[in-house]
Amino acid sequence: MNGLRKAGEGIRNIDDAYSAKIADMYSGQHPMVQAGAYMGGGAHPSFRKSEIAQGVYGPETLPQRYSREAMQYAIPAMNAVPKYVLPAAGVTLAGSALIDLASQIGQQTESAIMPE
Repeated sequence: MNGLRKAGEGIRNIDDAYSAKIADMYSGQHPMVQAGAYMGGGAHPSFRKSEIAQGVYGPETLPQRYSREAMQYAIPAMNAVPKYVLPAAGVTLAGSALIDLASQIGQQTESAIMPE
């Protein structure tokens, strides 16, 4: 179990460093752009629960509490998309496009050699 915990900490540390690099890209930008980067642009670590202040404007109602607790997990999940999901999807789509291109070239070569 200790090895699994160390592996998780290692992954978390890598994600923290990656998130810090993304946050550095947005430094010096308009505060709304920086907020967007942390909300869903990849600047918040994907393997750490977000910390949202509770009861800033008074006592927290039950729906507000549920919303805050949901956002603590939703923000890291949203930040995983631009960091990990979209690049993986791009590689997959690029590979698919290459396969399609190769099959089209193969069809053109067959029809050029053997007319139908």
